[in-house]
Amino acid sequence: MCKLILSLLPVFISSRLARISQAMDDSFPKTLKEFGYAFNDQGQLRIIDPNSGLAGELPFEFEVDKNNHDYNQRRYEALGEIIDQHVYELLENRGKLKKLVLTKGDCSVSSNEIESFIFVSDDVFTNSDKLLVLVHGSGVVKAGQWARRLIINDNLDTGTQLPFIEMAKKKGYAVIVTNTNDNYRVIEKKKKMIQGSENPVNHLLSVWNQVIDKSPAKHIAFVAHSYGGVCILELASQVEKKFQDRVFALAMTDSVHSLVHHNTIAAGLQQFLCQIGRNWVSSGLPLDTPIGRPPNDIDRVSAGHTQHEMTSYCSMSSIFQFMEEKWQQKQQQQIE
Repeated sequence: MCKLILSLLPVFISSRLARISQAMDDSFPKTLKEFGYAFNDQGQLRIIDPNSGLAGELPFEFEVDKNNHDYNQRRYEALGEIIDQHVYELLENRGKLKKLVLTKGDCSVSSNEIESFIFVSDDVFTNSDKLLVLVHGSGVVKAGQWARRLIINDNLDTGTQLPFIEMAKKKGYAVIVTNTNDNYRVIEKKKKMIQGSENPVNHLLSVWNQVIDKSPAKHIAFVAHSYGGVCILELASQVEKKFQDRVFALAMTDSVHSLVHHNTIAAGLQQFLCQIGRNWVSSGLPLDTPIGRPPNDIDRVSAGHTQHEMTSYCSMSSIFQFMEEKWQQKQQQQIE
């Protein structure tokens, strides 16, 4: 009997700890301030100084309980959800964008529970010249983010798309910020997929059909990070003619695509993508140094940084220069 009890003891302890951890998870704060954090003037996340009530000098601390990694991870994820909301607010306040709901048609529950959304500039339906569409990668990131880890551990400029948005506006682009990982809602503790945004590609198709296709912009450019590059290729294959007619530049940052092995890409579209595309990949070489690429794939150059998440921020100036060159080429072709 004692042996049986001893054999069951680890299971009991594990189950007990899991329940305690879950209880701790349920008690996590709901705002950044309640969490004890704030962003300073440099966009760095810092622990609030109890004396001043403002962001202090101490950075985010992941390991608050050295004996409970599960709790630390749950806490990090809870903070991450608050970061999502903070970035949404920044897109509207600093980026001067507005939230646009993607409609879904036949739905059985209230619309705010089952519709995805994006962020767009005020001129998205009036700018007849240029439109820039930003696409993040896979994982936990939501609209306006390149990397949650950078937002929390580095700063807002490196981790969010805000610098791209601000630069695009200065250069006369209308802007669309997609939200490709916004695929479901939890309703009554059950996951309900969002109609038309069940996965990143479906989300992009909804954005194309409901917004991009209705935009008067003659010249469209995409910037896509990591898995976002894969999604753009799939989008291009599904709206091929319109894509080739209107898209003049495709800038990828450490894209994980393989154009050669993408079975849905027709030969003509593959050639077109190679003409308009460039992929800034993680590398210790200087920015824009050519990097070897597979045959019949998009050109690859160095992003000037070895860290995957940093490739978008570090290559931003080069990306806008690239898009300007492609836009000039498009203008010349139209004259000829």
